[in-house]
Amino acid sequence: AENARAAGIDLHGYNTIENARDVKALRRALGFDNWNVWGISYGSILGQAYVKADPEGIRAVALDAIMPLDVRDSDEHWRVVNWYVRDLGKLQEICDAQPGCAGRYPDIRGRLERAVQSLADQPMEIEVTDTEVFPSGKARLFQDVAAFLPFMFLYEQQNYPAMPALIYAWADALEQRDETLMQALVMSMSDGFFSSSEGMSNAIHCADGGTAGQARANLRDAAEFPVLGSVLGDEELNRRRVAMCQELGMPLRNGEQYAAVQTALPSLIIEGDMDPITPPPNAKAILPGFENGTYVEFPYAGHGPSRSVECGGAMLNAFFDDPQADPDLSCVEEMEMPEMITPIFRTGFLPRLLVLQGEDNKKLLVPGLWLGLPLIVLLAALFVLTFSPLLKSVDGRAAIPAGSARILAWASSLASIISVAVIGASAGLAAKVSFGLPLFGFMPWGLFGAGAGLAAGLLGLLTLVATVRARGLYSLPFSRMLGFFLTGAAAMALSAFLLAWDLGPF
Repeated sequence: AENARAAGIDLHGYNTIENARDVKALRRALGFDNWNVWGISYGSILGQAYVKADPEGIRAVALDAIMPLDVRDSDEHWRVVNWYVRDLGKLQEICDAQPGCAGRYPDIRGRLERAVQSLADQPMEIEVTDTEVFPSGKARLFQDVAAFLPFMFLYEQQNYPAMPALIYAWADALEQRDETLMQALVMSMSDGFFSSSEGMSNAIHCADGGTAGQARANLRDAAEFPVLGSVLGDEELNRRRVAMCQELGMPLRNGEQYAAVQTALPSLIIEGDMDPITPPPNAKAILPGFENGTYVEFPYAGHGPSRSVECGGAMLNAFFDDPQADPDLSCVEEMEMPEMITPIFRTGFLPRLLVLQGEDNKKLLVPGLWLGLPLIVLLAALFVLTFSPLLKSVDGRAAIPAGSARILAWASSLASIISVAVIGASAGLAAKVSFGLPLFGFMPWGLFGAGAGLAAGLLGLLTLVATVRARGLYSLPFSRMLGFFLTGAAAMALSAFLLAWDLGPF
């Protein structure tokens, strides 16, 4: 704020009322008599203000992930921890309805709270290297990140199947003070994982009254939820936040301009049942002002389901094509209870890889070669050992006697390729299910790939023994012996890689 003022910027201009007037100016500049309006999250606040600023320029309006425009008049809408606890309870209900999940993750909220308490007054110190954001030295991880990382994952419903496993894994990492995982998270933050325009955000919150409403809500949350609520700051800190708005030139704007909307425009008021930041009670608070509004609540959905639910776009298009028709809400009926992933294949492989990459990309060369060279040998061996006998049978040639060396080499190469394929597929699907899950583990069946990798190493060892024996018993040609020997050694090297990089079955 001080830098902006020094640059001649008038911070009074950064608020939702002025932003709504900008949208009206944009419509007129583009030459539209009217248009359809779609606002999500902050866009829902801006959308409400815009309805008041330019009613004649709006054909129909859809608002999603609602925060009421008159947020300054309530200490309920910004009760972030209250909504968070609500969602954790809903996650537990879903988990309890699935026996495998219920048995393994019986106390999701309690597990998280115990881990958060483990950092109380004892922040975790993490060594970080020079990046665009952090200088080299120590970063400190406090209770707020510990408590609210799972909260971030609740925004997207695609993460929900992994949430119980993710929260338990996160809690374990906090209590064990897993520095490698935390270093990987710090690097993710420095790449913009938690990014926003702080200047714009603070100015709008101050002028709109969100800061004052949030401070009051924080105190209620802290009183009701001592563990999770404590990370939002004490009374003095929340009072100071509000005072700084005035001190830094971002005072409250006229409250009359933020009165609740009253409109007859065709409207959709949309919510995700499990939205952690703007939940259904917020949407229901503005609904009375939209006399031609239809309330749409997506079960098992997070923040902004009109953009994140696959059929949400079709629902919006149908509404905007004919706003006077009854909205087609069949999309809502397609939502199903998420099937929880239990358990995950726990591994710290990705954090270790990210830390190496963050320190120096060249450090990835060693693990890359360790994995890549054996794989090349094993793929070639599997191809040759699979198809060579077929070709010889067509030509009528007899295979050179090799005892059990040939079958063991084939088995070790097959087990190796299966191992890498299964682990790779379980990692890829984990990333598709939840962008955060691979930091903690992969899909459960990845464990079978880990087991296959261990078996491949044992088969590789047997291949070496059988090759030495075949050399003595059958006068095995050197080229054959070398091929079997390389196959066995490659399988052992691959198995050692998996064990060393936390991709083993134990």
